[in-house]
Amino acid sequence: MRTNTLILIVLVAGALTPARRAAAADAAADKQARKRSQLAHLQEILRREPTIQEVQRAALAHYQLEPERIAGMSTSARLKGLFPEVDAGFDSLLGHNFTNTQDALYPTLPYKERQAASNDQTVWHVRGVWDLSRVVFNPEQLDIKTLGSLQETLIREVTTMFFSRRRVLANLILSPPEDEEDAYYEQLRLDEMTATIDAFTGGTFAERAWQGDDAR
Repeated sequence: MRTNTLILIVLVAGALTPARRAAAADAAADKQARKRSQLAHLQEILRREPTIQEVQRAALAHYQLEPERIAGMSTSARLKGLFPEVDAGFDSLLGHNFTNTQDALYPTLPYKERQAASNDQTVWHVRGVWDLSRVVFNPEQLDIKTLGSLQETLIREVTTMFFSRRRVLANLILSPPEDEEDAYYEQLRLDEMTATIDAFTGGTFAERAWQGDDAR
């Protein structure tokens, strides 16, 4: 009797093992399909959003730090010494002279004779001064180099923020938090980064950025 029971248990276990394997295989396939779907969704979101190159160009344009603008300013500063500093002016002088002749025989009269004269003058002047030392070196070029440093800092900050935001976005799509509170704070981080990049680009980023509405 005991032997028959053992045989029955072995047969039942053997029958359940393929079923469990099939169930595990189905679960793994479902998980893989879900991951592929999430990855496709993320890629679609990223295709609709601005690229890093677009964000960098928008940030530089917003702060007027485009490379061509800085290069033009540097060229202008170098050629500035070829042009004179012009000083122009206008002077006008208007005068009246009166000469009174007194007569001792007629002391009651204010004067015997009065002579009047007018003197009107108009003077224009224009002066040009060349400082040819600026052709060799213009101190304004140092200020322009400072703009170049600001440009590099801006690019670095925007790039760091852009890819930090993308990591948060990928985490929300590919591995969404199961806890609602954790999901809320992750979405809040994403919104904060979106607003920061939008400010860097003068308000051109948020209009194309994913806001998470279709994930809620």
